[in-house]
Amino acid sequence: MSSSYPERTGLRGAVSRTLAVLATTAVPLGGAFAADTYWQPQAEARVENNDNFNLIPGGSPDSDVYGYIADLQALIGIATPRSDTSLRPRIRIQEYPDRDDIEKVESFFDLLSLYKWERAQLRTTGRYSRQDSYNVDTVGGEFDPLDPDAPVDSDTGRVLTGETRTRVLILPEFTFNATERTQLGLAADYQAVRYDSDGVSTQVDFDYYGGNGFVGWSLNPRSDVKVGAFVSTYEAQDDSVTTDAYGGSIGYEYRWSEIAGVAVEMFYEQDDATRTLPVPSEDNTSGWGGNVSAYGQGEVSSWRVSAGRSYIPTGSGGKAQSDQFRLQYGRDITQRVRFTGAARYESRTGFTALTQADDRDFARADLALRWMMSTTWFLEGGYAYIWEDRESASGDAVNNRLFVGVGYKGLDRQRR
Repeated sequence: MSSSYPERTGLRGAVSRTLAVLATTAVPLGGAFAADTYWQPQAEARVENNDNFNLIPGGSPDSDVYGYIADLQALIGIATPRSDTSLRPRIRIQEYPDRDDIEKVESFFDLLSLYKWERAQLRTTGRYSRQDSYNVDTVGGEFDPLDPDAPVDSDTGRVLTGETRTRVLILPEFTFNATERTQLGLAADYQAVRYDSDGVSTQVDFDYYGGNGFVGWSLNPRSDVKVGAFVSTYEAQDDSVTTDAYGGSIGYEYRWSEIAGVAVEMFYEQDDATRTLPVPSEDNTSGWGGNVSAYGQGEVSSWRVSAGRSYIPTGSGGKAQSDQFRLQYGRDITQRVRFTGAARYESRTGFTALTQADDRDFARADLALRWMMSTTWFLEGGYAYIWEDRESASGDAVNNRLFVGVGYKGLDRQRR
């Protein structure tokens, strides 16, 4: 097929197609004129110091790094009688005077949209991010307040500096209420990931496609069971490897109340990888995985925990097994002072000998105190312990990070 217009290729075309889909989802037809909107701005400026920024075993004088960070974002909501959409644009500006290889501006955009019919609903999650690869693979265990069920967005496990990663993700899910207690559903997963380091990348660009169908039963008003089957394809953009996967899953969720519950999921997956570079080969991997998560909220405290095994696409040139544990706890010490702690541990193993070069164990713990100087302005300080043990390194490495900052957060759900 030919055209008189230039063809969009690569990530630019993927972004254009994704934004077009998100635009049609964000403002449902028939409800835009009755929309109720709100917005919540947030800004923070902080100073931090790292005693081993590069996570070098034994440390290095060049790894004692300090930096200045500004984080700007806004939560925008659009609600109609049939829909509820949340948009969150965000920019992170970072300056490390001793490091010229850190991306100075990172950008993010998140979308969550729900549209309901009488017996069906369409839920769409869309995410865009462009950030330094170092921040991608040293992420902590905090749960996203906008989407707590979202997995940690880590990647290869190879901590790099001087390289950026751009990621587009779209996850639509359609469910139909066949009966009062039975749901039928279809879901899709599309990811486009690209790397860049002044035109030269050490990672492998890839596209990832997935789809699954499921049946859900409401056992009672507090518990549900879901059974499904899924397929996926991982395609490296350099044509070095393609991995096709399929499997089945079963899940159970129980809710004690609107603010406390537990969910358990198990799955079995078969992955068939066909590699053309550096030499033709085939690899087959199969195994069990799953996840258990729980959450609760009291008058002055809240907590959330998850643990499990997943098979994830990576920039190492294939998929990897990721075993993770995450925990977050928050408590109001006084009416103005709140403590937040979060932790994450991950053990990663590649499927093939080439991807296993990035195998590692990683852990991070964050502790922070926030003092509300007023209803919107706050002071914050904290500490992060970051640990890594790489398969290819001579030993483990530790980075201690201290920070202090000041910020502004608008009042929740300001509607107009």
